[in-house]
Amino acid sequence: MTTERARTWRVTGIAVALSMLIRLRMLWSPVTVDEGGYLAVARGWAHGAVLYRDVFLDRPQGLLVLFRFWDWMSGGNIGSIRLMAMLFGSLLVIATAIIVRELAGHMAARNAAVICAVASAAPVLEGYAANAELLSGAVAAVGLAIGVLAPTKARRNRWFFASGLLAGLALSLKQSGFDGLLTMGVWLGLLVVGSRQSRRAAWRALVATGGGVAVVVAVLAVHGALTGWARWWAAVVGYRLQTQSAFAAAEWSNLEATARYAGVVLGAAALLAVLGATSVMRRVRAQFADLSAGPVLLVFWVAASAIAFLIGGGFWRHYWLLLVAPLSALAAVGLAELPRPRYPVLAAVLAPCLIITAWVYAGDSAHLLVRAASDPRASQDQRVAQWFEKHHTAGQTLYALCASAGVYADARQDPGYPFLWLLEVHDGANAQNRLVDYLDDPARAPTYVAEYQAPLSCDRSGRVSGIIRRSYRQVAIVSGIAVLERSTLAVAAKP
Repeated sequence: MTTERARTWRVTGIAVALSMLIRLRMLWSPVTVDEGGYLAVARGWAHGAVLYRDVFLDRPQGLLVLFRFWDWMSGGNIGSIRLMAMLFGSLLVIATAIIVRELAGHMAARNAAVICAVASAAPVLEGYAANAELLSGAVAAVGLAIGVLAPTKARRNRWFFASGLLAGLALSLKQSGFDGLLTMGVWLGLLVVGSRQSRRAAWRALVATGGGVAVVVAVLAVHGALTGWARWWAAVVGYRLQTQSAFAAAEWSNLEATARYAGVVLGAAALLAVLGATSVMRRVRAQFADLSAGPVLLVFWVAASAIAFLIGGGFWRHYWLLLVAPLSALAAVGLAELPRPRYPVLAAVLAPCLIITAWVYAGDSAHLLVRAASDPRASQDQRVAQWFEKHHTAGQTLYALCASAGVYADARQDPGYPFLWLLEVHDGANAQNRLVDYLDDPARAPTYVAEYQAPLSCDRSGRVSGIIRRSYRQVAIVSGIAVLERSTLAVAAKP
């Protein structure tokens, strides 16, 4: 191993350790609503519930398989989910360093690893959480790294096939995890079109990559067909397009709100990325053949990630994690264009993120997640679950009205109602009628209801409000959440 290569691995290792250290403060904090919700759906599925019918999530099965596996491997330790975030965050840093090393050299790779490590762990972007953006982004980056390495390998098409498999796995974690696949596809497509010498090899690589993706997609589709094709297609494809995406009910105001935090974490890196992109395209103009090789792939990666980010439509803070690795990579190229010494510039890029991270962690433990993500529900879920654990007896159940998905994981309860997020309660298939039936059925109705939102926000017709008034009485207030118990004299007849 050359001295330069060894130094790159050493710095990458330090960057990985840094990313884990930044996340360490959150290791013992409550799981977020999304983490807990994914785990609750995965547990319900593991316990015999029919996926997309009895438990619902608008995500492909791969995400739930991962949570099922992790829950089994950890012995049901909820807190270990944060270790999953550390692991995938480390993979993201390593993959980014490899990609940049192969395309732009060792110096750029080292800088990219450090920038990615700090930015991807930023608490104000929920980098501590095992959210779908971090998980799918890490797998997509590993797949892209394998694809970038493939041309130098003896059995390159096997490497391209492996790259495609990982790209498919990224898609199985979240629909927007296509950035690595799109980047590799554009790169190989340009080789097919623009390089006569490499055309045949590029075709084979493209077919091998597509074959790897097809294997994963086929497995998802077969399971979807066995589970219920219409439900699977509606959940994985139709639901998101119809309820919240760039094409339907996009939260543009949320984009403006979260961009302020993203600007602190990624703003300086984005400016350097512009410089890097300018440098790359200048080289392309000088020699057109370079369009199909070298650091221009990093420009494609940023563009593909931006498309994935915009398509999501929700623009929550963790959506910005999709942009961290590609921006870090291209920023490292831009940094290499500056005159020496470059370390002060690198420090200036990292400083805003480190400062806001220090601000988050300076607060007391009880309010960490509020300072990080302006969301008190994680702590509320944990306290409601602790109250339920203390007061319930065997067979009694809990429902979060209308939605706070994480409480089910904390309370170790399989959801009795399939829709765990507020958007799903409003827009899921027959969701409000199913909620009325659930609450008004003496055999299935939950023993306790934790009133996170007013009943009218679940069902504007007033039917849920009527059931709550008639059948439940308040027995406690836990962390600001009213807890209601079903009356033994509850009227069974429907209104």
